[in-house]
Amino acid sequence: MAKPINILHPIPKDGKPFMLLPIGIYCNKELQNAAPGSLVELWQDWRHERRVLVRKCRIQINSSVFTFLAKSLYGERTRIADMLAKWREVYDVPFDESECMLIEVREPNEDEE
Repeated sequence: MAKPINILHPIPKDGKPFMLLPIGIYCNKELQNAAPGSLVELWQDWRHERRVLVRKCRIQINSSVFTFLAKSLYGERTRIADMLAKWREVYDVPFDESECMLIEVREPNEDEE
């Protein structure tokens, strides 16, 4: 099995296997090139779990779709400014502030781990 792609993001909650992630020349570069079925490892402080990439797409940050997803996934009070500030805090490389990646993941099967 190939080496998993590391992602700095909290483990998704049950029933909402989606994540909004920043992208850029060096930010989540491996993820941008990953194919469905790729193994990803989600890191939240010392805790980490493996998932399988189901699908991904790029979305505009300054859009109603982004706002809808951010509120659904991260809480009703989440704003674009909050997301950008959090990403600046977590990622030490520049990222695109106009576009991000939405990914869907699932738990791996026994043969995928």
